[in-house]
Amino acid sequence: MNTIGIDDNLDRSRIRKLLVIGLLGCALTGAGDFLLGYAEPAEVAGGAFEAVLATAINLSDGALFAGGLLGVFGLFIEGLAFFGIYRLMADAAPHYAHVFRSGIFFYLWLAPVGCHMNMALISYFYKRLWAVDPMAAHDAVGPLFLAFCIPLYVLLMVGWIPLLVVQWKAFSEGKTPYPAYAKWFNLATGAVPTLALSFLLGANTAIGSGIGTMFLSVGNAVTFGGLLATLPSEERFQEFHTGHVVDAVMQNAQPSSIA
Repeated sequence: MNTIGIDDNLDRSRIRKLLVIGLLGCALTGAGDFLLGYAEPAEVAGGAFEAVLATAINLSDGALFAGGLLGVFGLFIEGLAFFGIYRLMADAAPHYAHVFRSGIFFYLWLAPVGCHMNMALISYFYKRLWAVDPMAAHDAVGPLFLAFCIPLYVLLMVGWIPLLVVQWKAFSEGKTPYPAYAKWFNLATGAVPTLALSFLLGANTAIGSGIGTMFLSVGNAVTFGGLLATLPSEERFQEFHTGHVVDAVMQNAQPSSIA
């Protein structure tokens, strides 16, 4: 497997730094998401597309600009930090690591600009057009979503969902130095309660909308934060690495059949 220049996958100190960087990225992205959602949704006529953009009407231009830029930088940093999780499984589960790394590239390619900034730009366009002619905004937003948002969201899911699946499998199957319970440090563990809190506070309120917009950021923060808080000792890393090397040597030493 091509390790793209990583010659020591189980370098604990570097993995720790990447997890810390991931938390920083989540903080930036979460702040950007909150800014893009912190407003009472306006009452607009239309379908699901406009329901998503209803909050933008009551947002300031500064919130839209800052929210878009914070998310772009934060998501890119998060994508780089995922290589820390990749390192954890690269030695013991190269097939899982290959899938996981492919998902990282999808994330870096699509999440910052293709999805987050794209959404901020369309929100700004919709807000400005709605102020002039709500019907024109209604007619324009649907095609924009279908042409520029939905295809990129689908592509992101094609790469991101396998990443989440192999992350769960690698931790639950003992393919990392972590105990199996670390599988619960994942996107869903943080995202689902965040959405529940949003609905509890009221999705039509500014605070409920802002928190709900952060659900993916919180999910990633639980991933990086949980793995950082339970990072195994250097001794455990060495023990895991040694055990993997011994297993590989024993497999390679199996006698071949004589023709």
